[in-house]
Amino acid sequence: MYHQSQHKSQPINEHYPERGIEVMHVRRGSSYRSYSSRSDFNEPISTMNGTDTADAESHMKLDDKYRYERSAINDAQSVAYTAYTMNQDNDIVHQLRNVGVTVLSLESLSTAAMMNYMDAITTMRLGNGDDEKCMLYTDRMGRVFNVVISGGAGGLMSSWSTSEASFSGWIAVTALPFLARNVASYTSDGYANGNSMAMHPMLLLFIFGFVLQNEISNSMLAVSLLVRGTNSVGSYVWRGGSLTDHPRIILLAVLSLASFASPNYPVGDILALCGTILGILLLLCNLGSRAWNKIDIGFIDASNIFAPMLALLASIISGLLLPYIGLRSVDGGTDYEDGQTAVEKIVLNPNGKRARQNVTASAAIVASVFLLSDVQLTQEALGFNFSYNRVVVTFGMAGWWLLSTLLSMSLCHRLDSSKSKKIEPFLKRDETSPVGWVVPSVPNIVIDPNLRRGKMLLPALSYGSDFLCALVAAGLASFMILLGIRDLQGKDNTAFW
Repeated sequence: MYHQSQHKSQPINEHYPERGIEVMHVRRGSSYRSYSSRSDFNEPISTMNGTDTADAESHMKLDDKYRYERSAINDAQSVAYTAYTMNQDNDIVHQLRNVGVTVLSLESLSTAAMMNYMDAITTMRLGNGDDEKCMLYTDRMGRVFNVVISGGAGGLMSSWSTSEASFSGWIAVTALPFLARNVASYTSDGYANGNSMAMHPMLLLFIFGFVLQNEISNSMLAVSLLVRGTNSVGSYVWRGGSLTDHPRIILLAVLSLASFASPNYPVGDILALCGTILGILLLLCNLGSRAWNKIDIGFIDASNIFAPMLALLASIISGLLLPYIGLRSVDGGTDYEDGQTAVEKIVLNPNGKRARQNVTASAAIVASVFLLSDVQLTQEALGFNFSYNRVVVTFGMAGWWLLSTLLSMSLCHRLDSSKSKKIEPFLKRDETSPVGWVVPSVPNIVIDPNLRRGKMLLPALSYGSDFLCALVAAGLASFMILLGIRDLQGKDNTAFW
């Protein structure tokens, strides 16, 4: 919609039945803005004065290098035309529902009522992830908009798309035996005897920071979307999900400190041990979240305070027992309800046979890498020392490998091949929407999650909060100045107090 408070817009409609065109002119002062409702809508829309009709024809004869600019203007003004005329045709909600789309209609409400409605929508699970559904807002003038969430949801959506596309489950599973060997190499008196852990913390920092960057990223977001069943990235942000990947940052910070810690103290080995364990948990979390979602166990969508911890625990256990299900190549089980997959089901994948073959191939590669790392010549060439607790690690990894392989193969029949065939005739996938879908031909209205978070930490101190904030700031500043005075006097500060 185009609107200015200084000038009143007056739409004038003109019909040309012989051309199948309906043109609407909006008067704005001395200029006109034209919109064409012809179905193909390929001609650019121009802004012109009443006496400059001839210039419009000359613009159409410009060099072909301007076709992209004209196309962009055409698309933008098409959206504007849709928003302007939506008050004349507000039946879009009923039309979408008639074709089987679930439409959540949000009318013009107060801010508090809108926040409550958004809280309810982002908390509940709305069908399956592939079910077409949208959330539309209708204002007092009858215009319809897609509801999307800002506040960093777009950036997090891009990060999630990148990690999903680049995630390699095979690399994650292969790294687990090496990390287990590193954990087993820790000894409480290793620093005193000069025997450090099998892998240097600097090497671990490089592996997790570069090699396994995508495999340890967005673990909390993966748990929320794939295990808890959050509708979209926008719903995750609205519910208070962090935009920062804190687990990954903590892991890299711990390994960085371990790399430069003094060798005369056990702090370096302890930090390296904690970093290795945290890295294993992040790998299992990402593998398990994808495995949980693929075998369709069900979502842990309870609203109590224990639901996040239960979802995190479920993802770690799934990653430990079903790591190969989380691989991208392990997919395509049977689906007897989908007639389109009948040929593929019979020829290529009867009862999950293809998925079990992929699990076997991946497990064989992991076992081969583990056996190669056990060779003494390999360890000496790479500078690793896996001699500590070697027997325990070998038997433990052999048992885990066999159990995880058999369990992954036994659940391949639950994989659904129909998920790889999805037609989107009416809606477009958009993770910034609270429900994950938007109507392509409808403009967006953006809601910032800060409207929901705009509450005081201590509502009971609303009257004295300014004085309390000033008092805390003054106290901390005085404490830091006192430390500076002691340093100026040459006194040793053995402790900050």
